Amino acid sequence: MDHQINRFFNNFYRLIKIYTFFLAVFTLFRFWFFVRLGDFNELVKTPFDILIAFMRGMQIDTLVICYILLVPLLVYFAGIFIKNKEFSRKSELFIAWYSGVSLAITLIILFVDQYYYNYFQTHISVIIFGLADDDSQTVMSSVWTDYPLIRIFLVWLGVLFGFKYFLQRLYSSREFTFKFHPGLKVVSLVLILGLYSFGMRESFDSTPELSHNDEVSQNKFVDFLAINGIYALKNSYVERKKSLNIIENEVSSLQSLGYNNPAKAAQDYFSEDSLSAISDSEAFDKLFSRTPKNLILEKNRPNVVFVFMESMSNYNMNFDSEQMNLLGSLRKHFQSDLLFRNFVSSGNITIQSLEYLMVSSPVSLSQTKYRGTQLPSSVAIPFKNSGYQTNFITGGKVNWRSMDEFAANQRFDVVRGMSHIQAQNKSCKANKWGVYDEYLFDYVFDELSQKDNKPKFFFVQTTTNHTPFELPSDYKPSKIAINDTLKERLLVTEELAVKNLNAYQYANNSLGDFLDKIKNSELGKNTIVVMTGDHNNLMLFDFDEAHQLQQRGVPLYMYIPEKYKPQAAVNTLRFASHKDIFPTIFNLSLSQARYFSIGNNLLDTTTKNENTRYFGMNIGSFTSFSENAAVNYSSSTASYTWKNKNVKVLSKIIKSNDADELLKRSRANYALSMFYILDQINKKKKIAQL
Repeated sequence: MDHQINRFFNNFYRLIKIYTFFLAVFTLFRFWFFVRLGDFNELVKTPFDILIAFMRGMQIDTLVICYILLVPLLVYFAGIFIKNKEFSRKSELFIAWYSGVSLAITLIILFVDQYYYNYFQTHISVIIFGLADDDSQTVMSSVWTDYPLIRIFLVWLGVLFGFKYFLQRLYSSREFTFKFHPGLKVVSLVLILGLYSFGMRESFDSTPELSHNDEVSQNKFVDFLAINGIYALKNSYVERKKSLNIIENEVSSLQSLGYNNPAKAAQDYFSEDSLSAISDSEAFDKLFSRTPKNLILEKNRPNVVFVFMESMSNYNMNFDSEQMNLLGSLRKHFQSDLLFRNFVSSGNITIQSLEYLMVSSPVSLSQTKYRGTQLPSSVAIPFKNSGYQTNFITGGKVNWRSMDEFAANQRFDVVRGMSHIQAQNKSCKANKWGVYDEYLFDYVFDELSQKDNKPKFFFVQTTTNHTPFELPSDYKPSKIAINDTLKERLLVTEELAVKNLNAYQYANNSLGDFLDKIKNSELGKNTIVVMTGDHNNLMLFDFDEAHQLQQRGVPLYMYIPEKYKPQAAVNTLRFASHKDIFPTIFNLSLSQARYFSIGNNLLDTTTKNENTRYFGMNIGSFTSFSENAAVNYSSSTASYTWKNKNVKVLSKIIKSNDADELLKRSRANYALSMFYILDQINKKKKIAQL
């Protein structure tokens, strides 16, 4: 036994050396993240926080590495009770292979995490599991074109060969002889196991310390420094598992925000109505409104085209100029029609925003067993009940994310995509994600031009402005010259940035050409066109905590024919988000129509308490913005005021009345819409059980 314990001590020493190699790899990746993505003008203000973040990061790395090396430790520990020399030889071989494979997988995850930040500006999140629901071949082609895979592979291979050499040296070195009392050896053995257990938990109590203490700084980027890719992946997997059990987990989430029932949420959200005592069903009734009677609309029902643009960045619009033409033929329409810029998307990925806009669901349903649930909150229903033909048209594959099934269940009469457009137009060109936007808009225009007695509502989804940014071969981009100041801020190469902006320009130009055709035809007199983006493009620039509005911003554009225009002046400076689009459209286009609304009519001029009533919510990041404040409304609350209102720069504060009011309204809004969706799911479940 004494010989085996000596052998264990030597093997544990080797394990410490392997741990040190892994820790060096994690630290180098953290340093690379820091140098590659950090804004040093801001980071120099928080040197102590950065030091704490690196130290905290080493703790998290240690936790991860201890879990990785648990198998070798157990093998070495088992060797204490096995005298067989063959076991010792085979265990060394197994551990060498195990450590090498573990390092190979670890490196892949760390590389993915680095470049994941380039696109989503966060560590690996639950979104990564949704990529499997996209067209895998198309996703991989984007990865190949956008990221330096060959260089990554060479570095990956180099590190593995270095580790192989390291192991050869490690296992060929002479062993130590530990000559002290057997009892002391047993005590040392217990201490080693205890120390290792501490490394796996970073705590001596029953709850792992790291699970509730990741925040090290008020600077969001510095906070990100502490986390590594594997730890982020583990957290994402836990969140993914929770999402598979929507009802129980979302109810728990709402309770953490202070809401046990919809009645309380309604009282907070509709505070002007002084709802002293209402039932849950009455709370849900408050979510439905009716448009006023309008004889003009009854006699002249307008067509409505809602365009959901891929990666339509509000921020990138700021750089549009003759030298950097980003808007193309859309520019003149932005100048002549209604354009809201204090506007944010509901989600930070396409499917999240798409479902929220379509059915006001703050949780994704299309990828779950509940995608067949028919929801009274669908935006198609008010049009359907008003005698419209309802159409969902995507430039991509119609079964992407099961949207063919989901949209059909939400009362859309026509659900069509790439294959339908190509069948109608034999000269139609496409890339891996779908038909090019110009052909999508041509298809919609042709469908609008069909003569029948029914007005039409179109929900149109574009796809071209998406990595790998492939455009029609005959498209000649207008000039895009990136100035030196912008070049310094780029997260990608200048070549990829120009490719990205060319796709942005092409998509905008295609929409502008579509609007030209509408306005220059008879359709221009009776067709309302509304456009927004699914999310901002986060590929080119990093956004710090002070620029969260820019990070989440998308535009809202509206073309309204003369006879449907509101009489009063429209305040386009109002803060808003996706929640406000269809309440605005319904009031603009339908007479006496009942509709679901968790937002505001942006054209209403009779609203009281405008500064608090109008606000934008980005559900994907739990952030809200109003004229006087901004908040993170999750259970980890943060409050902000506008340091500079002209350029919309935020400054973190402890609290204020404006921030408190925004926090209450945001949480109530989120809770009320979530309670409603969960209630509908429960109702369908009960019917199915009968």
